[in-house]
Amino acid sequence: MEIVTDGPYDFDARYNAGRSEYFVPARLTDEETSTVKSTAERVHRILGLRHLSRTDIVLDGDGVPWVLDVNVAPGMTETSLFPQAAAAEAHNLGTTVDDLYTKILRSAIDR
Repeated sequence: MEIVTDGPYDFDARYNAGRSEYFVPARLTDEETSTVKSTAERVHRILGLRHLSRTDIVLDGDGVPWVLDVNVAPGMTETSLFPQAAAAEAHNLGTTVDDLYTKILRSAIDR
C-alpha cells in the first residue's frame, strides 16, 4: 500500500477524508515490490514473529528500504490499513479476503 499526503502522515491525514490518497497495491516497479516484500519477510523472521505482522517501509531515492515500524496486531477497522492491503493481496492470489483470513487463522491454530 502506498500513502500519499500533502504533508506528514499524522492523525489529521489518517482520519480526515481527503487528506490522504491510498494506492493498493503501491505504485512500485516489480523490483521495488520484491525488495519491499523480502524486507518485510526478513524483518518478520529476524524478530521471531509468527502468523502475521504489518511492516511499514519507505524506499529512499536510491530504492533502499527503510523500516519505520512493525506491528504485530494491525488494526482491523474500516479505516485500518491492514484490511485494505489484505484485500489487494487476496485479489493478487485469486482468492477472497475471507479465505485469506481463514488461512491466517488456521496457520495460527495449527502451530
